Amino acid sequence: MRAFAVRSFGEHASVQDLPVPAADGALLIRVRFAGVNPLDSNLLGRLTAASSYPFVVGIDFAGVAERVPGAAYGLRAGDRVFGMARTHGSYAEYTAVAPAAAMEPVARIPDGVADDQAAALPIPAVTALRTIDLLEVAAGQHVVVMGAAGAVGGYAVQIARSRGAHVIATVRGDADEARRLGADEVYDSQAVDVIDALRAARPGGADAVLDLVSGPDAIRRDAEVIRPGGRLVSTVFAADEGWFAGRQITAHNHASSANPLISPEGLATVAQMLADGTITARIRTTVDLDAAGQVLEELRRGGLRGKAVIRL
Repeated sequence: MRAFAVRSFGEHASVQDLPVPAADGALLIRVRFAGVNPLDSNLLGRLTAASSYPFVVGIDFAGVAERVPGAAYGLRAGDRVFGMARTHGSYAEYTAVAPAAAMEPVARIPDGVADDQAAALPIPAVTALRTIDLLEVAAGQHVVVMGAAGAVGGYAVQIARSRGAHVIATVRGDADEARRLGADEVYDSQAVDVIDALRAARPGGADAVLDLVSGPDAIRRDAEVIRPGGRLVSTVFAADEGWFAGRQITAHNHASSANPLISPEGLATVAQMLADGTITARIRTTVDLDAAGQVLEELRRGGLRGKAVIRL
């Protein structure tokens, strides 16, 4: 099979011919689309001599179950499925997932949801849903999503809006897209100091802030725009929870390893949200496997807006 992979430590990732994964006791999937995430590039950069090789890049996928062990996941061969493949990777014509593998959920793709849309869901959609849950977003609240132009931010805007919240988005040069997703207010960090603008527009502070972009120093300014008793979630583990608690703000650092929605049930939830129109999959770029390296480099440089998927 063709795969975008690193064959040994010190080599660059490239398109390689590799054996189809052994699927003894595992679910074998013929991949149709792979979702591109910042985590893919991060994991690629963390490879060491002790890592397992060949290392196939990618986690999120959508495809067809070709071999199903027993009654795994309640699936049958031929079912359209999507999920996360951490052991064998997703930028490949085939991947395999063990039913008991941690952090490797698989679920059926609902009728009416296209394969490329399903591939755009797993990591960003379940992350967005979990963070909105942690923020306890409810109708009538004012919620700020910092970094709304990214995949997680785009889903978060839509989910918060579906719960009846007034959504304020901050972006970097992509205001029209945030408005299309349902943001009630949009602030462009290329045009204004968003903290100053938010403080001026809402002196009493917002109920909750989802910060997808700020580092440890910058995120402290979020306290200026959150009301006493409000909530903050950081997806980049930048929040000093004790420091925020001293300012009457409940802060959480979201860790994917502690996300209970990384499960077949969590996948089914976001897939149903897509099927019923609660969220939309914002796919900006679709490329073939040969362009995987270019897309990852563009993502690393911050030039990739919205979601990219790889067509296998």
